[in-house]
Amino acid sequence: MATQNINIGGNTGDVIGVGVSGTGNVIGKNITVQGNPTVNTGQLSHLPREYSRGLQEFTQTASELLRRNGIPPEKVTEVNQQLQDFTKEVQTVKPDMKVGIVQQTSLKGKLTTLADTVLRLLSKTAESVAAFTPLAPFSKLIGEGVDGLVRAIQKEV
Repeated sequence: MATQNINIGGNTGDVIGVGVSGTGNVIGKNITVQGNPTVNTGQLSHLPREYSRGLQEFTQTASELLRRNGIPPEKVTEVNQQLQDFTKEVQTVKPDMKVGIVQQTSLKGKLTTLADTVLRLLSKTAESVAAFTPLAPFSKLIGEGVDGLVRAIQKEV
């Protein structure tokens, strides 16, 4: 069998997928395999500090609750997608500008979907509702308190 030699030198940046063969390989950047909700750090860098901090704290708390409740990775993937959708929508908000009704409705819808999914996966406890506390700064974007919205959703699930 011939030996394959790869020599890459004098370059900067990422090298992804060099000399990979077979099945079951995961290749890419910013990939989480453990099944934890995550927000891309590139996305967070484009947000005002209060929003990026809130999203980071929320993902840490939600990850811990989902792990402790034994939620399978495929369900966490759904949470991740909704978290990414919400974060992308928040990125479209311009700092110090009033959010229009269309954007406010879209943001509220994405946050509602995220909260509904997370609360359906977790046990109905105060701790589950409290996981959303770091998202309180988003209240001014959605036109109502995040806490009230999450409590209303929890009553329905």
